[in-house]
Amino acid sequence: MPTRRSTRLAASSLAALSALGLAAPPEAAADTFEAGSLIIPMDTDTQDMGIFEAYGLVYELLMNGVPVRWVIKTGKAKGDADFTVAATDLRTMADLRSHGYRGGPWVIDSADVDAALPIVEAWLDQNPDTNVHEASAQFQGDVSRLLVVAPTIAMMADGNQKIARKYMMAAKIPDSTLDYGWPDSSPDMLDPDELAGPDDNVHHDGGLFDEDGDPIYCQFMSMHWGVGEAEKKPGAVAEVREFLTHPTHFFAECQAVNAFENLDPHGYFLTQKGFLIGQGPKEYDFFQADEPFNQLDGDFQSVGGSEPAYTLPMGETYKASDIVMITEKGTPAGVNDVWMTGFLDGVCPASKGCLTAGKVSYLGGHEYNTDLPISQNPDSQGTRLFLNSLFEAPCATVDGLPMITLMKSAPAQVEQSDLTFTIDYKNEGPTPALAAVLRDPLPLGSTFVEASMGGVLEGDEVRWDLGNLGVGEGGQVTFTVQLGDMGQYANVASLDYHVGLNEFTADSNETLTLFGVGNSTGGSDSNTSGATSAGTGASGSGSASGGESTGASASGTGDASTGASASASGGSATSGAGENVEEGCGCRSGARGEHGPFAVLVLAGPLLLRRRRRAS
Repeated sequence: MPTRRSTRLAASSLAALSALGLAAPPEAAADTFEAGSLIIPMDTDTQDMGIFEAYGLVYELLMNGVPVRWVIKTGKAKGDADFTVAATDLRTMADLRSHGYRGGPWVIDSADVDAALPIVEAWLDQNPDTNVHEASAQFQGDVSRLLVVAPTIAMMADGNQKIARKYMMAAKIPDSTLDYGWPDSSPDMLDPDELAGPDDNVHHDGGLFDEDGDPIYCQFMSMHWGVGEAEKKPGAVAEVREFLTHPTHFFAECQAVNAFENLDPHGYFLTQKGFLIGQGPKEYDFFQADEPFNQLDGDFQSVGGSEPAYTLPMGETYKASDIVMITEKGTPAGVNDVWMTGFLDGVCPASKGCLTAGKVSYLGGHEYNTDLPISQNPDSQGTRLFLNSLFEAPCATVDGLPMITLMKSAPAQVEQSDLTFTIDYKNEGPTPALAAVLRDPLPLGSTFVEASMGGVLEGDEVRWDLGNLGVGEGGQVTFTVQLGDMGQYANVASLDYHVGLNEFTADSNETLTLFGVGNSTGGSDSNTSGATSAGTGASGSGSASGGESTGASASGTGDASTGASASASGGSATSGAGENVEEGCGCRSGARGEHGPFAVLVLAGPLLLRRRRRAS
């Protein structure tokens, strides 16, 4: 069972970044990994039988708060090595001399190995086909994605969920209740009615959202929903379109592609006028081999079905130009395409990161195999492509973490025994902070009097159940205590929340209040917490960017210190400082940090997260 560990975020983002070693390197720079770093290989030479279980191991590490780096060489062609290094196989202790790792290997930085090893060793004991290596020397690699969260995944119960279930079970990736069988009773199984929601005129009241219309899943998939069924239930397609206005991901396979893409007016996610059904290719051209979606090693073979490939109508183009990753050999993009991905309505280039829209992936062919070894079963490669897509949504990466600001204030000095604290909180985005709970321990020697906005005393702390905090949502609460002996009283508030299956905690600044001692004229302090976001507050191995912290400031006079004030800001996180690219896209490439585990598994299904009560 995963160990509960919570990411803790300091009051000042700048202080948090400095303390946690999360400074980001220049965007074009490769990361340096020390000897002792762990490598989960993804090539046919070293992971031929364990290729699917390798994804499950990555998910298990993320559930246990161990960050994982997806290392993919920038600009590589299919079959190129992502990096080369000598290593030792952890299972057999065999030495690999100067091995060229292909297919998008995963790396656990040496600083995180102590936390990772018990999880890796337990996985290897239970899954003897999986291989993990320990680097024998320092090496460099391009980190395409820094994964920090086990993403929440929803599956459409469209009558063909057994296909996705088979893929997930091959990888040993569970649902949000940790059920590895993905039963139809899973809270993450959404039938068309649950997906569409009760109101045909409201497109964010279905199972992908909470009561305020904020997404509670990172990923949604549909394997073979019929075109005719979509026409009868257009609200389901409308809900997915609304879902994709957030930094999420939608995967469709076979007939589900046209069910969603071709529905007028709610479809047309990637195209102007939908698809025609194409011919299944026998030979292939591969593009964008350095995209996480396109990581595979060895031969690829598509499979048949009602929609083996997709062709655009004559004269039509995709909404973005870099969508196609696998197509029929010798044909232009838009003719017999098998594997493609792009952002909703082409708002960002498909090959760039984006926090302003969701990403869509389409795979031709009805059902891929899960037979191994994969080098001898090229028709199992489609399952690999499906599994790649699970880790693409920004909410799985450091870039997509919410940015929480938590400001606490109190008088610098009081002459009477009653003391009131004020706490302001807000999620600056880019993703929701789920199941948020604000809590503040009573200062030592004080007694609880009252709290606003439904705050209750539980044990020795005041708690507010805030529900889910969507982007831009926040509020203010207060609580009053009666002080005991004269002297100085210190206090810090905390906000706990979930992202995916992981728990995070943001701490406010500390307030200091002097009671009845000295000659202070009083005053109040104004404090703003550090923010957890895509790169500002992630502890552990997180890469950071896109969130500059302001300088510290304090107000108030007298003998009592009022505490530091800091605020964090920024949008998307990148390996630089939240740069924007064309059409408002926040791009990111991920970067390497220096510290240990950073999140914790939360044993609560998404249905729990749909409850919401806001204090504002």
